[in-house]
Amino acid sequence: MGFHSCRQGVRFLVYACVLLIGFQSVASAESVETVKNSSPFSMEFRDADIRDVIRAVGQAAHMNLIVSDTVTGQVTMSLKDVDVWDALESILKTKGLTYVREGGIVRVLAIADARDDDMETRMFPLGYANGRETLTVLDKIKSDRGKLSVDNRTNSIVVKDLSLNIDRMARLLKNLDARIPQIMIEAKIVEVSSNFARELGVQWGGQYSDGRTLLSGGSTGVNNNATPSGGGSSSTTPEIGSSTFYPQLGDIGRTGNAYVVNLPAAVGAGAGGALGVSLGKLLGGKLALDLQLSAMQSTGNGKVLSSPKVLTMNNKEARISSGTDIPVQIVSSTAVTNVNSLGVQTISANLMLSAIPTITHDNRIVMVLKIEKAEPNFSRQINGIPTIIRRSADAQLVVNNGETVVLGGILIKNESNAEASVPFLSKIPILGWFFKKKSKTDTQDELMIFITPTIVNE
Repeated sequence: MGFHSCRQGVRFLVYACVLLIGFQSVASAESVETVKNSSPFSMEFRDADIRDVIRAVGQAAHMNLIVSDTVTGQVTMSLKDVDVWDALESILKTKGLTYVREGGIVRVLAIADARDDDMETRMFPLGYANGRETLTVLDKIKSDRGKLSVDNRTNSIVVKDLSLNIDRMARLLKNLDARIPQIMIEAKIVEVSSNFARELGVQWGGQYSDGRTLLSGGSTGVNNNATPSGGGSSSTTPEIGSSTFYPQLGDIGRTGNAYVVNLPAAVGAGAGGALGVSLGKLLGGKLALDLQLSAMQSTGNGKVLSSPKVLTMNNKEARISSGTDIPVQIVSSTAVTNVNSLGVQTISANLMLSAIPTITHDNRIVMVLKIEKAEPNFSRQINGIPTIIRRSADAQLVVNNGETVVLGGILIKNESNAEASVPFLSKIPILGWFFKKKSKTDTQDELMIFITPTIVNE
């Protein structure tokens, strides 16, 4: 029996020597961070008394360590290149143990034996992390009897728990309370529009005088100004050579007569042009003819560029908006009072960019984006209120840092060909052009959205 005890003691001393050789640090019992910065070491125990193992670790870390009499049992473990503090926590967790800090002394005891007097209170001021958001993370680490609270005035976490759990929280907060990277998100909204319109039209007409006696009827185009010889009342039979016929349709030509075919192009001040010709007297002076050719052609190109930018922190939503609010008057009435009441409702036409960026471990950016552009269209109004043209895009994408990607595009193209003509006559080859009008329009609108996220490093 004595030989067996001696052999156990020799084996323990060998293990303790291995432990002391592998560990190289000067740690303080009052500072967890000093111990955490120590060099990793290796150790191996087989069927060793838990009290002896804890004391060996404490000596290696230069801790003022007290082990309670209720701590009993054996432990077998093999660790390689580990931190001394991680090794101590693993040993205590295996046997349901914990420790309590009392000044510069660390006291090891069973969790079941811990009392309220053994609880430690510590405050952790936060620099970058949000107190309420951090509280939900620490709540998973605290013991059943532990308590957490937030001091909003100083943005600090107040913890009351066993020292072992508080030290775990301290190491976790060191990683959580770090400067959060910021991302600059730039969007370019490019709108390009082009249009082409062309119209060709014709107008012609005239008057005809045959020099013969015609029946009366000024409303049908007969010009009857003759009176009977010898005075008296007017006669219904005009004199020979006094009758003139001309068309009764549309505009008046150069000779003062109406047009037979009136299909002009949409010409006017600043739009297109017209060429009018009076061919004079034909057929021995009996026929006077007017002819007017009109043509209009317009082309246009436009480009509108919107470039909203917004800066936000990692995993935080950013929103930027700019636009116009259009007030609309609303009239309502009630059946009881039968009185109309006036109110004002606002219709928004804004350019809005909303984004939630997330930086990945390989320095790429995952984004949830929403872009909307709404603008009033004053060319189309209802009761004086313009309609709203909206364009929007929702997307989730992964982009390299500083890379520009095309989020999407919309292409709208309209083509139309129209013809107005006189039936049958417009089908005559060559001469049919004097009885018809042709127009052609071609419009194209294109919308492109570009996104460029950039990680801002100060």
